[in-house]
Amino acid sequence: MRTLLALSLWLLALVPAWAAPRPFLDLDFEAAECSSGWGQAGFGPYEVEIDGSVTRSGRQSLLLQYTGRGLRDARWFGFVSQQIPVDLVAGQRIRFTGFIRTEGITDGYAGLWWQASTADGRFVADSMQNRGPRGTTDWTRYEIDLDIPANATQVRFGMLLPGNGRAWFDGLGLEIGGRPWVEGRQPLARPSAQAVSWLQKRAVRFKTPEAGNGFSDLQPLKKLIGDARIVSLGEGTHGTREFFQMKHRLTEFLASEMGFTLFAIEANMPEAYRVNEYVLTGQGDPRELLEGMYFWTWNTQEVLDMIEWMREFNQSGRGRIQFLGFDMQTPTVAIENARAFLQRAEPGYVREADRVFTLVGAVHDAWSRGQDDPREREAAAAARQVLEHVTQSRGSYLARLPQEEVDWGIHNARVVLQSAENVAGITPRDESMAANVEWILEQAPAGSKIVLWAHNAHVSKAPGWMGRYLAERFGDDMVVFGFAFDRGRYNAVGDQGLRDYEAFPPSPGTVEAYLSSARIPRFVLDLRRIPAGAPSATWLRQPRGFRFLGSRALRCAAVPTVVANDYDALIWIDRTSPSVLLPFD
Repeated sequence: MRTLLALSLWLLALVPAWAAPRPFLDLDFEAAECSSGWGQAGFGPYEVEIDGSVTRSGRQSLLLQYTGRGLRDARWFGFVSQQIPVDLVAGQRIRFTGFIRTEGITDGYAGLWWQASTADGRFVADSMQNRGPRGTTDWTRYEIDLDIPANATQVRFGMLLPGNGRAWFDGLGLEIGGRPWVEGRQPLARPSAQAVSWLQKRAVRFKTPEAGNGFSDLQPLKKLIGDARIVSLGEGTHGTREFFQMKHRLTEFLASEMGFTLFAIEANMPEAYRVNEYVLTGQGDPRELLEGMYFWTWNTQEVLDMIEWMREFNQSGRGRIQFLGFDMQTPTVAIENARAFLQRAEPGYVREADRVFTLVGAVHDAWSRGQDDPREREAAAAARQVLEHVTQSRGSYLARLPQEEVDWGIHNARVVLQSAENVAGITPRDESMAANVEWILEQAPAGSKIVLWAHNAHVSKAPGWMGRYLAERFGDDMVVFGFAFDRGRYNAVGDQGLRDYEAFPPSPGTVEAYLSSARIPRFVLDLRRIPAGAPSATWLRQPRGFRFLGSRALRCAAVPTVVANDYDALIWIDRTSPSVLLPFD
């Protein structure tokens, strides 16, 4: 049975490994709330907070609680995570201990967890499955022992609640090779005057995130971007209007001023290609096509406005841009496209391929409902056989059909395989998304340049994320922008369903707290070539809490990140508002 940690491998890879100095992990939760890097994630309605009223040691404990109503979906669980420098633990035996107190857990359990990942996608993990406390229990000590592979690339640990009720955690401890962990120095909570002055001098200010306002204030970005073929645009949440508007404005700038002709978003590849038909030809209803990409995150007025601008831009004669996708989570349309292609290219193979496609679809449906299906690896292996068959048959297909149709048909079979391998835990989603970006560029005319739109995590160059795979392939031909903000509201799924939630001011000691100290409403900050002795180095070149909000509403969401390693630049917007959601019919 797949462990809970394996189910959310992409969520656990929150931060990169970093070199010395030894970090401050706040194992007793005595630092200020949300400032010490314990990041929250998971699936479903869970909240984490620092609790000063229920403790085992010191003044505070960490409380992880289920906030849903009624029955809990089997897929739901919450967790908090930290990361430890891999060079300190690789090849060592780890003991992770902690005290847990529970209340009202009638479904599931509470536990500690630990995971080590290797470069080839393997991992070893322990999440106390089937042995964590449930019901209502007093403080009890638990421990996990784990051998960390010598070739580990990421090592993460924390606490989890795959259940309902509430669980408190306190008095954590680590032993590495039999030696107790010694905490590093707690980072400074507030920037010095010199660090603030450095930031104010380096900030490139821009007047508005809204498109259609000219490009005079964006001209300094030409030097920052240079000749890069890929510009990746992140976002600090999946539901912030100003982030979406700024990404639209930057796409307009890159297409109009720097020769970018391709745009691709974190959405299913075949479904996004339907939107491209409208952008290029005007065929179809853009609202229906946008809705057909499944995700509420992109079904917004801001994305629709950008699509309409793309159509107008293509009609204007000023240039040409395409709307594409690079995700592969859902195989439905890819199966339809691959089947339709085979009916034209090789009718005698359709029956065999249909058997495989039906299996892949059934396994995916079970996975999307949070159910295990023992045929997951069988489905992935069968999908690989289909892809190998059509790839080997490419020459015969080209004798009868245009190359563009053949390559698109084969790639849809590849997307089916990617989806199947994602479900089976064989190939990570981010690796497949990076491969799809490469495929798009390979199909485009030589020298084509592309804009990517995804969450901060996916564009990041930290190990395990799409940006890292692309950085290894394209190097300096890619520039990555992360997005950050101070406070406001954003759309997300939380204890009140899908709606807007408050984003609280950043905690002291975080990257956002430092950026906020500049007192500049909007700016771009180049993170490259920051000297080790610069006043900003302790904030930008060392692990600091960096907000990690996706499609879920979280209060504590700062995870340790070396932003100068993961991004080439940050885009700062101090006050934000929720995106304008469009209804699903």
